[in-house]
Amino acid sequence: MFEDKRASPRFLYTEPVTYGFPDVSVSGGVAGNISLGGIALRVQGFIPIGTILELQIHLDKTPKVIWAKAKIVRMREVLCEDCYEIGLQFVRDEMLLRAIGEYIITYRSNPTHQV
Repeated sequence: MFEDKRASPRFLYTEPVTYGFPDVSVSGGVAGNISLGGIALRVQGFIPIGTILELQIHLDKTPKVIWAKAKIVRMREVLCEDCYEIGLQFVRDEMLLRAIGEYIITYRSNPTHQV
């Protein structure tokens, strides 16, 4: 049986996320879930584990963008979709944690959003 060892519960989050890092142009990925600890994205190109990405995350329907830094801690190839699924751990930032916390509280009352 699979045991989830994550410290924070994950919630569905299927918005596009813009990301970038040195020597690579800014690209877009589709998120799968988000938590206080990190985010999962599907991206088109291979990015090595340990890479720090800068993310632009839209947490609600407004044009407000949350900037975040996150480190790739997991990666797997999704052959049927010709992409990679990466797990990122947020680099601690109090404003980011507050914004994500508010987003999660909004959806906590709706259990269909929890993964």
